[in-house]
Amino acid sequence: MKAKNYIVTARGFVVKMEHDREGSRLITTTKLREATTFSAKTGKAFLERNDVEGFVWKPYEQEAVRDKYVVKQNKPYGFEDDEELIHVWQPVRMFMASDSDVSFLQSNKLQAEEGMTFEEAKAEAIRLNTEMLGELMEKIDKQKILQEND
Repeated sequence: MKAKNYIVTARGFVVKMEHDREGSRLITTTKLREATTFSAKTGKAFLERNDVEGFVWKPYEQEAVRDKYVVKQNKPYGFEDDEELIHVWQPVRMFMASDSDVSFLQSNKLQAEEGMTFEEAKAEAIRLNTEMLGELMEKIDKQKILQEND
């Protein structure tokens, strides 16, 4: 498995440790793409061996999202050639959802923030289904008027 961890210090991300006759010096960068990746074990060993003050950052380490729900549409009802399929909204558990630093940095939000309690998700699904039902009733009324005029 490829190492995906970085060593972070007060001066930035670690690139390498240079050794010469005058001593050792730590090379750091502020750009993540220039930093060296480490496994957790080698990162800790590097910190201890070189007496560097910092920590091993695991940006891809994921935290499970538990007891959260989202509201999603289920499979549509209707005929395949019908342009106006009906989608029913329902609360769905955020199954296998996870948060990582990388997904947070890319989206500027945590998935757990999108989740709701079951009661909140149920209320949202009822609201959306009520809206959908209102739209459906309007379409039925239009169809009745068209049939009566024919």
